[in-house]
Amino acid sequence: MKKLIMLKTYNQKIFNKNYNFKKIIFLVNFLFFFAALNIQNAPAFENIKATNKILKTSQAQNNNSEYLLEKYKTEISQIEDFLNSISNLKANFIQTIDDSKVEGIFYLSRTKEKAGKMRIEYLADPKVLIVVNGSILSYHDIELDEISKLSTNTTPASFLTRPNISFNSKDIEITNIIKDQEQIKISLLKKNRKDAGEFSLIFKTDPLEFIKMEVKNDLGQEILVSLKNIEFPNSISNNFFIIKDNNF
Repeated sequence: MKKLIMLKTYNQKIFNKNYNFKKIIFLVNFLFFFAALNIQNAPAFENIKATNKILKTSQAQNNNSEYLLEKYKTEISQIEDFLNSISNLKANFIQTIDDSKVEGIFYLSRTKEKAGKMRIEYLADPKVLIVVNGSILSYHDIELDEISKLSTNTTPASFLTRPNISFNSKDIEITNIIKDQEQIKISLLKKNRKDAGEFSLIFKTDPLEFIKMEVKNDLGQEILVSLKNIEFPNSISNNFFIIKDNNF
């Protein structure tokens, strides 16, 4: 009986881990969606229809992206300069998905020479730590003391850690720009991984301030991350962006 109880408890932890892993990784858009797998398993005729649809809409999307880049040329240039001027950033955040909210701390460290670093600490139980260091994302379930690693190269969220941030990059497609008297929201896709979802950056315009991130996948699920108490420290220790695996 004791072994059965222990097994059930362990299985529940694994379930909670997997559930929270999916919700949390979605924050930085690193959750693996299965659109590619679904297409591979679909009938050949459906593949042809899907391919034709992509070909028909591709040119229109490119034209829309070029139009938005030209229409908001001044604003985009200002935002690029602002983001590229950031060396280190620290902020508290509130993540909202459906009706649930989770708080944490967000760190960003960038250089002009190589891919930057990111650290996301979730303060609620079960405590989780995500670290992006170059092209590798490490996910640490602190309760289970387990570490998973993913590549960040094909995700739109890696946009923030680029040595030079440009909305005119060849692998980026601007899907929408919404501006009012107080805010501007820029939404984008990674061209070679559109199934990974749409990533939006939201800025206060006067003065210019980075205030929110939003992630939306192809199923319509959304996560909103609101930043507060933003600081720009002179330096952030490299140790913040390293997760030591005690199992090795």
